[in-house]
Amino acid sequence: MTNINDYKGLNILNVLESDARKGVYQANWDHIFRNYGDNVEWQKLRNQIYLCDATRNYIYSKPGKVKYEKGTRPVIEAVVEYVTRNAETEREKVLALLAFGRDLYLGKKEEQFPFNFYGGTEERLIEKGENLCECMGRLMVSLCEVLGIPGRIVMHVVCGHINCEVFIEDKWCFFDPRFAVFFVDENEKFLSVEEIMQNKDVIFNQPDWVKKYVSQQVTFDKISKDYYNLYMHPNQIHTFCDYSLMDYNLYTYNIVMENIPEKTGIREAQARYGYYNKLVMEENRQEWNK
Repeated sequence: MTNINDYKGLNILNVLESDARKGVYQANWDHIFRNYGDNVEWQKLRNQIYLCDATRNYIYSKPGKVKYEKGTRPVIEAVVEYVTRNAETEREKVLALLAFGRDLYLGKKEEQFPFNFYGGTEERLIEKGENLCECMGRLMVSLCEVLGIPGRIVMHVVCGHINCEVFIEDKWCFFDPRFAVFFVDENEKFLSVEEIMQNKDVIFNQPDWVKKYVSQQVTFDKISKDYYNLYMHPNQIHTFCDYSLMDYNLYTYNIVMENIPEKTGIREAQARYGYYNKLVMEENRQEWNK
């Protein structure tokens, strides 16, 4: 029987197949720490699980009920209620939340937040008008949890992007909360990370209504190539991390000012991360870019 702890957190280093992959994983871990310090964005990495043959059945099993207790986070509940007020089905509600997150940065009040900062509670992310993928992943999972919909954070470690999956329509479904990217099959059913990796050509065969959801920060053509060549590549390192608003006491939600990371080795961490990313891509050079 698989011991999931062997594939969790820093233990993942022991099961990665090459020095380059070990290096990029460690560099990603260090980079997030240097960027955020000992707060939620780094702390949740300890619970992330590596997707591989040994963990696939565990990761893609049916989840239990969400932990959220109504009345715990009234501000977030009010936001969710308003955003989904015209939605009837789970699909419509999740897409409404996705569009909310996609456009959140457009409402940023410069006079209130003339500076950039990292981190904060989910309420703070909404107030700020968050636009960083690492924060948007947990925000989307949190908003869905209030609706009673299970979710988890997904990290594409190589080249770095953070998204989520939520459990609707009796399956895990992938969403990119920052850019409002998702993929459907020929029957317009949402696809999981695993399903997309198994049939990457589906990325370029999306109906217009899916393409129109994409954030104005990018184009579907550009972001779909990134997903095909990088984020959903079979040799990508994918990790999955459960996150719940009810685990608030397990995390630190301090805010880190933008200028602070430069004093704590962020540039050096970025350089190491970039170096190992190149090594991993070189390992897969013949099939990485198509």
